[in-house]
Amino acid sequence: MLSILLALILTSTAQVDAEIDGPTLFALFHRYHASIGDVSFIHEGTLEMEKKGTDKPEPRGSFQTFYAYRSDGATLLDVFGTQPGRPTGRVVSTLLHGRLELLDASPDEETPIRNRAAESGPGGPGSMARYNSPERIFLAWYFPTLGEPGEHDFKVLGWEEVGGRRCLKVSFLKQPKALLKNWVGGLPYYRMWVDLQRDGYPIRYESLRGEKIEARGEITRMEQLELPNKKPIWMPVQGISWGFHGKGAPGRLTIKDSPTSIDKHTILINTVKFNQGLSDAFFSVRKHSLVASEEDLRKLQREMESDFQVDLKARRRAAASDDPSKRLDDALVKAEEQSKMLEASSAARAGAGWGEFAVWSMGILGVVLVSLGGLIFWRSR
Repeated sequence: MLSILLALILTSTAQVDAEIDGPTLFALFHRYHASIGDVSFIHEGTLEMEKKGTDKPEPRGSFQTFYAYRSDGATLLDVFGTQPGRPTGRVVSTLLHGRLELLDASPDEETPIRNRAAESGPGGPGSMARYNSPERIFLAWYFPTLGEPGEHDFKVLGWEEVGGRRCLKVSFLKQPKALLKNWVGGLPYYRMWVDLQRDGYPIRYESLRGEKIEARGEITRMEQLELPNKKPIWMPVQGISWGFHGKGAPGRLTIKDSPTSIDKHTILINTVKFNQGLSDAFFSVRKHSLVASEEDLRKLQREMESDFQVDLKARRRAAASDDPSKRLDDALVKAEEQSKMLEASSAARAGAGWGEFAVWSMGILGVVLVSLGGLIFWRSR
């Protein structure tokens, strides 16, 4: 408790160069996570990816997501992808009690959305930390995975400035040593630049395999919001991440020296809601796949294709006049009504239910994640 108190004093004063040890810093991370019972928000971003035969990433489209996280790890990610002038797909993913489910909810497929089967397999922290996800800048999902600093080979690397902020630079294993006994290749490490004056939140990080950087992220804007108990909390609002994975031999990935992907992220702060008491039923791919019907998506596609020359900024200004959080509330009410009808007929469609799905290995699940997660941008190539 004393170490946490000391850290809190340091976060509100200019004494940022005082000595901070691993237990104190990890306690700050855990405290940040504990203050959030659950959170939901709308998030949007753009993606650039390296194309075959090129040396640098090129624009590949944009995405908008609805994201929700609960402190026990339950997560919902509903992703809409677009290319100039038209939507390109939708994927709904949920993580609940160690089970990951993904559903292709794109319109204009042979099978109606409500009749499609979700892919299912084991999952855990990081299952949704992909390029179209706010988990590239919103790191609360990772904090509870941290154990004793000694088990993470924790090191203080000094102090550096990031975007004009004086930050503590640290490094540590992503997972405790006990979980890495059979690890092959360079061990997975994080380097983080922690802003102790803003809740101890990392505003830059690097994910490494041995000495090779596989991903880098940086928070470019933070905002102080208010929790329901009136306590303030710093939230990342904008950020950018770079990926360094490239294709090697068939079925193998390599790590390159220059970025192969760049994704930019913005969390719409007027849509952020804390501690709503989200239930297990909320984290359902079937329920959220019905928030926007196939006809709604077809209508959106027709409108965008007929008016794709309209300036994107102008459309966003027009959209800003409406309250996104109200639209979201209305959509979720509609989804709740639809889900009741769905539940009444789900037994006939699903037979014995979710238990019929096989438990895939993590390797196979990784292929599913890459395939479905990238569907939004590759389905129309």
